[in-house]
Amino acid sequence: MSTFSGAFSAAFARAAGSSAYQRMLLALLPPGPVWRLTLDSVLSKLLLGSADELDRVDNRVADLLDESDPTTADEMLPEYERELALAAAATIEERRANIVGRLIRRQRFRPVDFQQALAALLGLDPADVVVIERTRAFVVSIGDDREIFRFFIYRNPALPGTYFLASAQALVTAMKPSHTIGTVIESISFLCDDPLSLTDRDLLGA
Repeated sequence: MSTFSGAFSAAFARAAGSSAYQRMLLALLPPGPVWRLTLDSVLSKLLLGSADELDRVDNRVADLLDESDPTTADEMLPEYERELALAAAATIEERRANIVGRLIRRQRFRPVDFQQALAALLGLDPADVVVIERTRAFVVSIGDDREIFRFFIYRNPALPGTYFLASAQALVTAMKPSHTIGTVIESISFLCDDPLSLTDRDLLGA
């Protein structure tokens, strides 16, 4: 019994593959000289054929664990997207990021918590996603009360990583409270596009 339990270790089976399962099956044969088989016997080869199938199932179980996590999923991406009513993006990385963002969106995060929701789409750690909210003092300084309802998600383009701004903006638009305006930006510089004053009253030019 101890021989069988030791051989049935999942880690051992994955490391050694079909040959490990073959040894497990051989260990389960009844005791006695008649079962002392060489590895080239007919019965041993038959057990190796069964071991191949056990090894295949073992590997597929490991694949299932990966597929259960949308950050590592591959085969199950269409099912995630169908369940979440998402259109498939161009790359696997963006598809995964869209799924993660939509799942987090369901938790109804506040704007200051958008960091976690958008981190995958912006190719950053959550702590590196900068959320800029309007203060009451700023709103008073520009004389426009509506600006208190605006916030920005800033992605520093100097930081490394693959990012998908269009998908990030779509997620912000979908998950923000209806009375707010959220904008994903890559620059905090002035944008002089106001036709009258040649500058924007909004510091971020959104």
